[in-house]
Amino acid sequence: MVQRESQRGSILIFLVASVTLLAGSIMALLTIEQGRANRARTEIERTRAFTIAESGIDQVAVLMSSNAWVPGSTLDWSKDGIDNDGDGLDDEGDESLTATVQTWWTDGLDNDGDGQTDESDEWVARVACTVPLGVSTVTLTGWIQRLESIIPFGVPAVLTLLDPNADLNFSGNSFQINGNDLNLDGTPGSSSPVYGIAIDGTLQNVLTQLTGQQTDNVTGMGGWPSITTWTPPSPTWLPDLVEFLKARAQVKFTNFTGTYNGTLGNWQTGNYVITHSQGSLNVGGGSTGAGILVVEGDLLVSGGFSYVGLVIVTGQIRVTGGGSGQVLKGAVIVGGDVQQSRLIGNTLTGSIDLAYSAEALNRIRLALTQWGIAAVTEP
Repeated sequence: MVQRESQRGSILIFLVASVTLLAGSIMALLTIEQGRANRARTEIERTRAFTIAESGIDQVAVLMSSNAWVPGSTLDWSKDGIDNDGDGLDDEGDESLTATVQTWWTDGLDNDGDGQTDESDEWVARVACTVPLGVSTVTLTGWIQRLESIIPFGVPAVLTLLDPNADLNFSGNSFQINGNDLNLDGTPGSSSPVYGIAIDGTLQNVLTQLTGQQTDNVTGMGGWPSITTWTPPSPTWLPDLVEFLKARAQVKFTNFTGTYNGTLGNWQTGNYVITHSQGSLNVGGGSTGAGILVVEGDLLVSGGFSYVGLVIVTGQIRVTGGGSGQVLKGAVIVGGDVQQSRLIGNTLTGSIDLAYSAEALNRIRLALTQWGIAAVTEP
């Protein structure tokens, strides 16, 4: 009897020990699986946060390309009132993204170690994008750089003639062609001057068309009068440039037969517009503009016209009706007609001021520049 009770006790102890061991094993297995689940969830969250951070960098690049990024601002998905992740909800918990931008060309630093600060090859933006999601936080650094463009912002002269036989007919001394840098407020600029006139031909062709007094009105680089020769990079340079800009024009005229009176951009509000005219364009008095004006044909200006930026004309430039108050700050490029035939003549009559402005061209370059992501790194 005693022996049976002893056996029963041993069996009970064995069962309790077995159950305890099994429970411990189950708990250990559950702990392992819970750990695996947590790690998997963390990895999923981190992967999603990484993808969202990349999207933030992409968004900054798009905003910069559309000239919609405000310097010094912060991109914050949690406060923008937009369903950024496409789940039908705005500014919810999983839209906690912030992105800031440091622009190398405005920071006053020599970022590339060449002894210069904020020069043209420092057009790079450093984007810091942070996304907290669940227990994970991902911070990415995106490097956004200006994409190369064929737009000739580095012009040789304030007036560039691409026809070697271009005719220049000025009305007395009522004109100024000034290659010295001029700010948009009328004060002298700090950039190096360019030539007053550049021609894809001989200097003699220009000099023989200017009287002694008229040469005094062509100033800029290289002494008096400021005239030089310049050859385009390729025979198709001008038509290639026109096609490039035509595809990006916001304002388009097609064989417009009337006289345009209006505004084609406004530099004071930062509204720089690419305007393209298929066929000649007649601009009336009081018109203004800013950006890039491309005319496949002749540009006829009657009355006062003020423009800030780059003017590209494949045919003639004619100023008529007295031409009082014609002011351009930037640069002008005059080629031939659409068939690339020789230019019949550039008739600049009346009072006209062509002034080189590096500020104008730099503002347009910034406004119309396209940006691309060069690299994305994770600290």
